[in-house]
Amino acid sequence: MTTSLVRQVLPRPRPRAATDDVHGTTAPGFASVRHFFERACREAGPPGSRGAALAVVRDGEAVVDLWHGTADPVTGTPWTGDTLMPLLTGSHGILATAVLLLADMGALELDAPVADHWPEFAVRGKGAVTLRDVLTFTARLPGMAAGLDQRDVENPRMMAALLELHSLEEDPRASGVLHGPWTAGWIVAEVVRRVDGRDLDLFFLEEIAGPLGLDVHFGLVPDQLPQAARISYDEGFRARYRALDGGAGDGRAGDGEAELFERVWNNPSPFPADAGVWSESRRRYAIVPSLGAYASARGLARLQGVLAADAVRAPGEEPLLLSRRTLDQARSFWAEGLDPLLGGVSAYGEGGLQLLDEGLHPAVRSGAFGHQGPGGVAYQAWPQAGAGAALIRSRLTAGPGARVLDEVAGAVARALRTG
Repeated sequence: MTTSLVRQVLPRPRPRAATDDVHGTTAPGFASVRHFFERACREAGPPGSRGAALAVVRDGEAVVDLWHGTADPVTGTPWTGDTLMPLLTGSHGILATAVLLLADMGALELDAPVADHWPEFAVRGKGAVTLRDVLTFTARLPGMAAGLDQRDVENPRMMAALLELHSLEEDPRASGVLHGPWTAGWIVAEVVRRVDGRDLDLFFLEEIAGPLGLDVHFGLVPDQLPQAARISYDEGFRARYRALDGGAGDGRAGDGEAELFERVWNNPSPFPADAGVWSESRRRYAIVPSLGAYASARGLARLQGVLAADAVRAPGEEPLLLSRRTLDQARSFWAEGLDPLLGGVSAYGEGGLQLLDEGLHPAVRSGAFGHQGPGGVAYQAWPQAGAGAALIRSRLTAGPGARVLDEVAGAVARALRTG
């Protein structure tokens, strides 16, 4: 378990009273967003079992800051504007941002082999695997062969040691598994430690979250536990992942497709039958790089707004976080395909940022990146609009969270036309 005393210097969240209504504010022109968010909250599940937050930052200013419901149905803790949600599969974009900052610093190169920084990784045919391969899920390392349990995944150094002994997947579909829940994070966390000397959580705090004042963290400290949301599953959510049971997979499920699925998504399940695993203090303290980033909607939207602004700066202009050169490379198309295990098309730029469709609002979403997918999280950076948007919710759903962000994009488009 890795925690950071430095994190405790960040401002403490202020408790706020809550009712069953939507709380927060919207700027002029964004009233429709509030109405759509209210409706989405009503449809999200039984009252008292769920909470959510939506935030939008445009040109550095918050134009939407809304929240609703219950953060923890067990304790009755209401959701507030400072509630922290585990981003689960949405953690990958945060992880990629940390790697891109190290690249911007000149500490590493995305197209250099991982083994340049981690020599032990090269064994068993992995010597040519690059960080770009890892961040874009094309490294043919989507899952683990050794049987793991829920406690194992909370020890990133042990997982790194196991990956040293791992071979590339022989199944030809493995290079097309464009999302895996565990392995990319363990590889990245070990590279960050070897290159920088700091563990991932401390590096992210001291170089990104702290300087920018973002409530985004890899793992939590004790003072933050009261602000953490408790996740639950909507009916049908886990069906997407077949017979996930939260136990250790042994890679011997029968036919080849089932074996690969077991290694990737059931070894162990990132969505165990007991969702309470993600609410145990031990899990919240742990550094689980690919799934265990925590954020408030405000912090997540502000980070996306910073990246959106940096992506359109004039060449050579001082960035808030990442240089235009690094972001241009990171957003350059690299991989796209239909995931053979889960279905659904994903696309990634060279730096592991998920590239998003323009949808109905190309004036806003042209060049968009971020994360959207099943679960409770969707966040997007819109460079052309200078905006970042984030939706987090504690009840995980089978459909993407981007439906609410469609309405947000429409409101931003209208603001651009009238502003």
